[in-house]
Amino acid sequence: MPDSAGRRSWDSLESISSEVRVCTRCSLSETRINAVPGEGSPVASVMFIGEGPGSQEDQQGRPFVGRAGKLLDNLLSAVPIERRDVYITNIVKCRPPNNRDPQPVEVEACGPFLDAQIELINPRVIATLGRHSLVHFFPNAKISRDHGRIMRWRNRILLPLYHPAAALRSSRVMQATASDFERIPEALLAALSPKRTAGRVGESQSSYEPAVEGASGASPETDSGERQQSMF
Repeated sequence: MPDSAGRRSWDSLESISSEVRVCTRCSLSETRINAVPGEGSPVASVMFIGEGPGSQEDQQGRPFVGRAGKLLDNLLSAVPIERRDVYITNIVKCRPPNNRDPQPVEVEACGPFLDAQIELINPRVIATLGRHSLVHFFPNAKISRDHGRIMRWRNRILLPLYHPAAALRSSRVMQATASDFERIPEALLAALSPKRTAGRVGESQSSYEPAVEGASGASPETDSGERQQSMF
């Protein structure tokens, strides 16, 4: 049953997916072929959150199955991580027409689904893919500045990454994306570290990377340190 804010509780990822597939909370339901709830391990340590489904995803009802999805698979393999061991979803669960940017009302409509997925999976690391995913958690962040930074959002580590589609359009972004993906094991290690206080953007503080203001209104923290062996 929904609460006073319009949210409701789900007891499994499948129950969320079932509701997403028939959702009519916003106008995207009028133009979609298939909603795309997300897929992957229900106990994933890393959760990837993109912006919204594209044409191939709309056709198949699965996230990241087009050219960007193939690149994502290759980037995961290089870490190495198996796709089946992570969870992949999007900020909005239906394709915006002509792949336009998600509108605030659409992001708000899908918000309860995403919040519930995060709560049920309880990932150590949230890896955002693209600008819209990043600013959902850190409204003042910039993907061009903050990609690859290990941040702390509430009680989790957040790692901003370029969207694979952007990497396909630019060799510079491709190189940065490949390098940022290599930080996933470091982000997982940071998730196991005690919570520490870091400086805000623009402050110089040794052993920490700058942080940006989080959506919760509190200053999120960042963890850095020497690279260590993969945990996978």
